[in-house]
Amino acid sequence: MNAIEARELTRVFGSVRAVDSANLDVAQSTVFGLLGPNGAGKSTLLKLLVGHLRPTSGAVSVLGQPLAKGDASRWLRLGYVAQARYLPGWMTPAECLRFARAFRPQWDDAKAARLTTRLELPLNTKVCDLSRGHYVRLQIALAMAHNPDLILLDEPTSGLDPVGRRELLGLLIEELGQRACTVVFSSHLVEDIERMADTLAIMDAGKILACGPIDAIKSSRRRIEFSHQMADAELSAVPGLIAVKREPRATVAVTSEPENAIRFLQSRGAADATMVSNSLEQTFFDYVNRRPE
Repeated sequence: MNAIEARELTRVFGSVRAVDSANLDVAQSTVFGLLGPNGAGKSTLLKLLVGHLRPTSGAVSVLGQPLAKGDASRWLRLGYVAQARYLPGWMTPAECLRFARAFRPQWDDAKAARLTTRLELPLNTKVCDLSRGHYVRLQIALAMAHNPDLILLDEPTSGLDPVGRRELLGLLIEELGQRACTVVFSSHLVEDIERMADTLAIMDAGKILACGPIDAIKSSRRRIEFSHQMADAELSAVPGLIAVKREPRATVAVTSEPENAIRFLQSRGAADATMVSNSLEQTFFDYVNRRPE
Protein backbone atom coordinates (compact mmCIF):
# COMPACT_ATOMS: atom_id res chain seq x y z
CA MET A 1 0.00 0.00 0.00
CA ASN A 2 1.26 3.44 -0.92
CA ALA A 3 1.09 6.26 1.60
CA ILE A 4 -0.47 8.51 -1.07
CA GLU A 5 -2.28 7.68 -4.29
CA ALA A 6 -3.79 10.39 -6.50
CA ARG A 7 -5.58 9.83 -9.80
CA GLU A 8 -6.46 12.69 -12.14
CA LEU A 9 -6.54 14.99 -9.12
CA THR A 10 -7.68 18.46 -10.18
CA ARG A 11 -8.40 21.71 -8.38
CA VAL A 12 -9.78 24.70 -10.27
CA PHE A 13 -10.04 28.29 -9.03
CA GLY A 14 -12.16 30.21 -11.53
CA SER A 15 -10.30 29.87 -14.82
CA VAL A 16 -7.06 28.66 -13.20
CA ARG A 17 -6.29 24.95 -12.97
CA ALA A 18 -4.01 25.11 -9.93
CA VAL A 19 -3.64 21.31 -9.95
CA ASP A 20 -4.30 19.73 -13.32
CA SER A 21 -5.01 15.98 -13.57
CA ALA A 22 -2.22 14.98 -11.19
CA ASN A 23 -1.33 11.29 -10.88
CA LEU A 24 0.88 10.50 -7.94
CA ASP A 25 2.11 7.46 -6.01
CA VAL A 26 4.17 7.97 -2.86
CA ALA A 27 5.55 4.78 -1.32
CA GLN A 28 5.53 4.30 2.43
CA SER A 29 8.64 5.16 4.47
CA THR A 30 10.18 7.34 1.76
CA VAL A 31 11.08 11.01 1.54
CA PHE A 32 9.29 12.32 -1.53
CA GLY A 33 10.31 15.66 -3.03
CA LEU A 34 7.88 17.93 -4.84
CA LEU A 35 9.99 20.28 -6.95
CA GLY A 36 8.62 23.21 -8.90
CA PRO A 37 8.92 26.97 -9.42
CA ASN A 38 6.82 29.39 -7.42
CA GLY A 39 3.22 29.18 -8.56
CA ALA A 40 3.56 25.61 -9.85
CA GLY A 41 0.69 24.34 -7.69
CA LYS A 42 2.73 22.60 -4.98
CA SER A 43 0.96 24.23 -2.04
CA THR A 44 -2.46 23.55 -3.53
CA LEU A 45 -1.55 19.89 -4.05
CA LEU A 46 -0.44 19.53 -0.43
CA LYS A 47 -3.63 21.21 0.79
CA LEU A 48 -5.60 18.65 -1.21
CA LEU A 49 -3.61 15.83 0.38
CA VAL A 50 -4.27 17.00 3.94
CA GLY A 51 -7.92 17.78 3.24
CA HIS A 52 -7.74 21.57 3.57
CA LEU A 53 -9.13 21.80 0.03
CA ARG A 54 -11.62 19.58 -1.77
CA PRO A 55 -10.70 18.47 -5.29
CA THR A 56 -12.73 19.74 -8.22
CA SER A 57 -12.39 16.28 -9.73
CA GLY A 58 -10.30 13.14 -9.42
CA ALA A 59 -9.57 10.92 -6.45
CA VAL A 60 -6.96 10.78 -3.71
CA SER A 61 -6.20 8.21 -1.02
CA VAL A 62 -3.99 9.04 1.98
CA LEU A 63 -2.68 6.33 4.31
CA GLY A 64 -4.99 3.81 2.69
CA GLN A 65 -8.17 5.86 3.08
CA PRO A 66 -10.02 7.95 0.47
CA LEU A 67 -10.48 11.54 1.48
CA ALA A 68 -13.91 11.95 3.06
CA LYS A 69 -15.64 15.14 4.10
CA GLY A 70 -15.59 15.59 7.86
CA ASP A 71 -13.12 12.75 8.46
CA ALA A 72 -10.87 14.09 11.23
CA SER A 73 -9.26 10.75 12.12
CA ARG A 74 -6.59 11.22 9.45
CA TRP A 75 -5.23 14.25 11.30
CA LEU A 76 -4.17 11.97 14.13
CA ARG A 77 -1.71 10.30 11.73
CA LEU A 78 -0.56 13.42 9.85
CA GLY A 79 1.93 16.18 10.49
CA TYR A 80 1.70 19.31 8.34
CA VAL A 81 3.96 22.36 8.00
CA ALA A 82 2.26 25.07 5.92
CA GLN A 83 3.81 28.08 4.22
CA ALA A 84 1.27 30.54 5.57
CA ARG A 85 1.17 31.64 9.20
CA TYR A 86 -1.91 30.14 10.80
CA LEU A 87 -1.01 29.75 14.49
CA PRO A 88 -2.66 32.25 16.88
CA GLY A 89 -0.35 35.21 17.26
CA TRP A 90 -1.35 35.82 20.88
CA MET A 91 -0.16 32.37 21.98
CA THR A 92 3.39 31.45 22.92
CA PRO A 93 5.09 28.32 21.54
CA ALA A 94 4.66 26.68 24.96
CA GLU A 95 0.91 27.34 24.80
CA CYS A 96 0.70 26.06 21.21
CA LEU A 97 2.39 22.82 22.24
CA ARG A 98 0.08 22.34 25.22
CA PHE A 99 -2.95 23.05 23.04
CA ALA A 100 -1.86 20.55 20.36
CA ARG A 101 -1.09 17.92 23.00
CA ALA A 102 -4.74 17.92 24.13
CA PHE A 103 -5.89 16.80 20.66
CA ARG A 104 -3.16 14.25 19.92
CA PRO A 105 -3.57 10.90 21.75
CA GLN A 106 -0.14 9.80 20.47
CA TRP A 107 1.62 12.92 21.71
CA ASP A 108 5.14 12.09 22.87
CA ASP A 109 6.19 14.41 25.74
CA ALA A 110 9.81 13.30 25.62
CA LYS A 111 10.02 13.90 21.88
CA ALA A 112 8.33 17.30 22.19
CA ALA A 113 10.86 18.30 24.86
CA ARG A 114 13.77 17.11 22.73
CA LEU A 115 12.48 18.94 19.66
CA THR A 116 11.95 22.24 21.48
CA THR A 117 15.50 22.02 22.85
CA ARG A 118 17.11 21.05 19.55
CA LEU A 119 15.09 23.63 17.62
CA GLU A 120 16.02 26.29 20.20
CA LEU A 121 12.44 27.49 20.44
CA PRO A 122 11.81 30.65 22.50
CA LEU A 123 8.92 29.07 24.37
CA ASN A 124 7.66 32.23 26.07
CA THR A 125 7.77 34.61 23.08
CA LYS A 126 4.45 35.35 21.44
CA VAL A 127 3.96 33.67 18.06
CA CYS A 128 3.37 37.05 16.38
CA ASP A 129 6.87 38.10 17.43
CA LEU A 130 8.65 34.99 16.15
CA SER A 131 11.06 35.27 13.23
CA ARG A 132 10.33 33.26 10.08
CA GLY A 133 12.93 30.69 11.15
CA HIS A 134 11.54 30.21 14.65
CA TYR A 135 7.96 30.07 13.35
CA VAL A 136 8.90 27.21 10.98
CA ARG A 137 10.71 25.45 13.82
CA LEU A 138 7.59 25.68 15.96
CA GLN A 139 5.50 24.21 13.14
CA ILE A 140 7.96 21.34 12.80
CA ALA A 141 7.79 20.59 16.53
CA LEU A 142 3.99 20.56 16.36
CA ALA A 143 4.03 18.37 13.25
CA MET A 144 6.45 15.77 14.61
CA ALA A 145 5.81 15.48 18.36
CA HIS A 146 2.90 13.04 17.96
CA ASN A 147 4.93 10.59 15.84
CA PRO A 148 2.83 10.84 12.66
CA ASP A 149 2.88 8.26 9.88
CA LEU A 150 2.94 10.97 7.21
CA ILE A 151 4.53 14.42 7.35
CA LEU A 152 3.91 17.06 4.68
CA LEU A 153 6.30 20.02 4.59
CA ASP A 154 5.39 22.93 2.32
CA GLU A 155 8.52 24.91 1.44
CA PRO A 156 9.81 24.84 5.05
CA THR A 157 13.12 26.50 4.17
CA SER A 158 11.60 29.33 2.13
CA GLY A 159 12.76 32.70 3.41
CA LEU A 160 15.59 31.29 5.51
CA ASP A 161 19.21 32.30 5.00
CA PRO A 162 21.66 29.61 3.76
CA VAL A 163 22.92 28.83 7.27
CA GLY A 164 19.38 28.51 8.63
CA ARG A 165 18.38 26.30 5.70
CA ARG A 166 21.31 23.95 6.18
CA GLU A 167 20.77 23.70 9.94
CA LEU A 168 17.06 23.02 9.55
CA LEU A 169 17.53 20.38 6.84
CA GLY A 170 20.22 18.66 8.90
CA LEU A 171 17.94 18.51 11.90
CA LEU A 172 15.04 17.18 9.82
CA ILE A 173 17.20 14.47 8.28
CA GLU A 174 18.44 13.41 11.71
CA GLU A 175 15.00 13.40 13.34
CA LEU A 176 13.28 11.62 10.46
CA GLY A 177 15.97 8.96 10.47
CA GLN A 178 14.98 7.94 14.00
CA ARG A 179 11.52 6.71 12.99
CA ALA A 180 10.16 5.21 9.80
CA CYS A 181 7.52 7.53 8.35
CA THR A 182 6.62 8.98 4.98
CA VAL A 183 7.61 12.56 4.18
CA VAL A 184 6.46 14.81 1.35
CA PHE A 185 8.75 17.83 1.09
CA SER A 186 7.99 20.63 -1.38
CA SER A 187 10.48 23.24 -2.52
CA HIS A 188 11.55 25.38 -5.46
CA LEU A 189 15.18 24.85 -4.40
CA VAL A 190 16.85 21.92 -6.18
CA GLU A 191 19.61 21.67 -3.57
CA ASP A 192 17.11 21.11 -0.75
CA ILE A 193 15.18 18.44 -2.64
CA GLU A 194 18.37 16.64 -3.66
CA ARG A 195 19.58 16.58 -0.07
CA MET A 196 16.28 15.35 1.41
CA ALA A 197 14.47 13.18 -1.12
CA ASP A 198 14.63 9.59 -2.35
CA THR A 199 12.11 10.16 -5.13
CA LEU A 200 10.58 13.29 -6.58
CA ALA A 201 7.98 14.81 -8.83
CA ILE A 202 8.64 17.87 -10.98
CA MET A 203 5.62 20.16 -11.14
CA ASP A 204 4.86 23.25 -13.19
CA ALA A 205 1.66 25.11 -14.15
CA GLY A 206 -0.41 22.64 -12.13
CA LYS A 207 0.89 19.56 -13.94
CA ILE A 208 3.21 16.81 -12.75
CA LEU A 209 5.78 16.60 -15.54
CA ALA A 210 7.89 13.74 -14.19
CA CYS A 211 7.81 11.42 -11.21
CA GLY A 212 10.19 8.75 -9.96
CA PRO A 213 13.63 8.12 -8.39
CA ILE A 214 16.00 11.06 -8.74
CA ASP A 215 18.49 9.15 -10.92
CA ALA A 216 15.71 8.03 -13.24
CA ILE A 217 14.45 11.61 -13.56
CA LYS A 218 17.95 12.83 -14.41
CA SER A 219 18.32 10.07 -17.02
CA SER A 220 15.03 10.94 -18.71
CA ARG A 221 16.52 14.10 -20.21
CA ARG A 222 20.03 13.92 -21.72
CA ARG A 223 21.99 16.74 -23.31
CA ILE A 224 24.03 16.27 -26.49
CA GLU A 225 26.52 19.01 -27.38
CA PHE A 226 28.08 19.55 -30.82
CA SER A 227 29.70 22.41 -32.71
CA HIS A 228 28.53 21.50 -36.23
CA GLN A 229 26.00 23.99 -37.59
CA MET A 230 22.69 22.42 -38.58
CA ALA A 231 19.45 23.89 -39.89
CA ASP A 232 16.37 23.82 -37.69
CA ALA A 233 14.58 21.48 -40.09
CA GLU A 234 17.40 18.94 -39.84
CA LEU A 235 17.61 19.25 -36.06
CA SER A 236 13.89 18.57 -35.75
CA ALA A 237 14.57 15.00 -36.94
CA VAL A 238 16.88 14.19 -33.99
CA PRO A 239 15.47 11.03 -32.29
CA GLY A 240 13.64 11.77 -29.03
CA LEU A 241 14.17 15.51 -29.44
CA ILE A 242 12.71 17.61 -26.63
CA ALA A 243 14.42 20.95 -27.12
CA VAL A 244 17.27 22.65 -28.98
CA LYS A 245 19.38 25.35 -27.37
CA ARG A 246 21.93 27.27 -29.40
CA GLU A 247 24.78 28.33 -27.14
CA PRO A 248 27.57 30.73 -28.18
CA ARG A 249 30.07 27.92 -28.81
CA ALA A 250 27.86 24.88 -29.34
CA THR A 251 24.38 23.62 -29.99
CA VAL A 252 22.67 21.54 -27.31
CA ALA A 253 20.00 18.99 -28.15
CA VAL A 254 17.93 17.77 -25.22
CA THR A 255 16.66 14.27 -25.98
CA SER A 256 15.10 11.19 -24.41
CA GLU A 257 17.06 8.92 -26.79
CA PRO A 258 20.70 9.99 -26.37
CA GLU A 259 22.41 7.05 -28.10
CA ASN A 260 20.17 7.25 -31.16
CA ALA A 261 20.53 11.03 -31.18
CA ILE A 262 24.34 10.84 -31.17
CA ARG A 263 24.35 8.35 -34.05
CA PHE A 264 21.97 10.56 -36.02
CA LEU A 265 23.99 13.74 -35.42
CA GLN A 266 27.29 12.08 -36.29
CA SER A 267 25.76 10.78 -39.51
CA ARG A 268 24.84 14.37 -40.36
CA GLY A 269 28.37 15.70 -39.88
CA ALA A 270 28.41 16.47 -36.14
CA ALA A 271 31.42 14.24 -35.46
CA ASP A 272 31.99 15.82 -32.02
CA ALA A 273 28.44 15.10 -30.76
CA THR A 274 28.92 14.15 -27.11
CA MET A 275 26.60 13.37 -24.21
CA VAL A 276 27.29 15.68 -21.26
CA SER A 277 26.55 15.04 -17.61
CA ASN A 278 23.17 16.18 -16.42
CA SER A 279 22.60 17.64 -12.97
CA LEU A 280 19.20 17.58 -11.30
CA GLU A 281 19.13 21.37 -11.58
CA GLN A 282 19.66 21.27 -15.35
CA THR A 283 17.10 18.49 -15.71
CA PHE A 284 14.63 20.64 -13.78
CA PHE A 285 15.25 23.60 -16.10
CA ASP A 286 14.82 21.33 -19.12
CA TYR A 287 11.47 20.06 -17.85
CA VAL A 288 10.03 23.47 -17.04
CA ASN A 289 11.63 24.91 -20.19
CA ARG A 290 13.50 27.61 -18.33
CA ARG A 291 17.16 28.54 -18.50
CA PRO A 292 19.28 29.11 -15.40
CA GLU A 293 20.18 32.75 -14.91
